[in-house]
Amino acid sequence: MSTAIITTSVEQTMALGRLLGDLAPPGACIALDGILGAGKTQLVRGMAVGAQVEDCSLVCSPTYCLLNIYRADARRTGSKTLYHLDAYRVLDADQFAAVGFEELLEQRGLVVLEWASRVPSLLPHDHLAIVGTVEAEFSRRWCMRAGGPVSHRLLETAAAVWSQRSAND
Repeated sequence: MSTAIITTSVEQTMALGRLLGDLAPPGACIALDGILGAGKTQLVRGMAVGAQVEDCSLVCSPTYCLLNIYRADARRTGSKTLYHLDAYRVLDADQFAAVGFEELLEQRGLVVLEWASRVPSLLPHDHLAIVGTVEAEFSRRWCMRAGGPVSHRLLETAAAVWSQRSAND
């Protein structure tokens, strides 16, 4: 399954991320791609809000540290730890594997990998691939493709909810 969603502001991009972070089941993997400035980190900020992590204000790009961990808020039912990775500066999959990517997939949090196309061999079969493109100054197109049953359900539900919300706006 694949779909495209257009957001026309930073707030809408974060709202889309919030929806994905809320709906993503524990153990889900989201692979993000897009040029610099496409809004990938804004989308992840929204995912952190949706996943109900402890402190969403801390979300930033992990380009130089490779991995940021945003812990689940133990006071909230349904909160998930978000593992936010960035493969932009990685030379190859072996270097990224050394960070412990495969182990993170087993932690039952939400794993989000920016610049995922740099390490395709590490991605699990069942992941949601999202590519962001710049349409205009604040407008982004998010092309999403599900790679397995878990990501298919996530994408199907998110697309339906987004469509319903858009119809009501």
